[in-house]
Amino acid sequence: MNSCNPVFIGIGQKLGVHTYYSYLEKFGFLKKTGIDLPGEGTSIFLKEDKVGPVELATISFGQRFKITPIQMVTAISSIANGGIHVQPRIVKQIINTETGEVKNIEPIKGERVISEDTSKKVLSMMESVVADGTGRNGKIAGYSVGGKTGTSEDGVNTNKYIASFVGVTPVSNPELVILVVLNNPTGEGGHGGGGVATPVASKILTEVLSYLEVAKDQVSEEDIKSNVDVPDVVGLTYKEAKKMLEDVGLEISIRNEINDSKILNEYVISNQVPMAGVQILEGSSVIVE
Repeated sequence: MNSCNPVFIGIGQKLGVHTYYSYLEKFGFLKKTGIDLPGEGTSIFLKEDKVGPVELATISFGQRFKITPIQMVTAISSIANGGIHVQPRIVKQIINTETGEVKNIEPIKGERVISEDTSKKVLSMMESVVADGTGRNGKIAGYSVGGKTGTSEDGVNTNKYIASFVGVTPVSNPELVILVVLNNPTGEGGHGGGGVATPVASKILTEVLSYLEVAKDQVSEEDIKSNVDVPDVVGLTYKEAKKMLEDVGLEISIRNEINDSKILNEYVISNQVPMAGVQILEGSSVIVE
């Protein structure tokens, strides 16, 4: 939920290199997915016998390796599918328009990657990311959404970043997995996955869920809330920005620590996430600097 690197490092240390790599293999990160498209690429990882304590720690929180988007989607789908690996496919069905003959392309199921119980626990953790954590901008009224934000360095000392968000919905009975990747975003919204990639995923999922007529899985106060356009508060004082956001039903949150609370109202906003014009759910927070 908090996307805390030291926690992931600790998990990697407890697993050890061999067990960690065995799960990379099971989730499909060390080979092509076999999707029925030409020219599929694959990942780049250090050889297992070359991984020391520092390399394991770095890999554990998502750095110093490369994977393909379809590998990531396939791995997350294994969690959404109750722990079973399924090979991705492009064609579901072929219909002969002259004869009416139907040929179904059945999914190819692989081995069990994790237990069903573990799958449910991880989905619950992913749901907390969107409910209360770094993926709060991914909320969709009426649907439970699970996800994970990502903010990684694109190379060493390049000052370039990759912002991403992977989402699953509905969590209670998963139908959709989405991955949004933004290469080196440079807009006012910053380069964090939660700030710039998550709102894009929310917008896409909102339209796709409606198009596919996926039934809502929860009824709550969120259902009566609506999406609102984030106003531009950059250049305003904190007091002015707070009032403007509250007037449209949004909350304000400060990213950087302010030591002198007495003159907080006079501080000027230099940046905001999400950026102006993005639609987010009423009651959500806009993070300011």
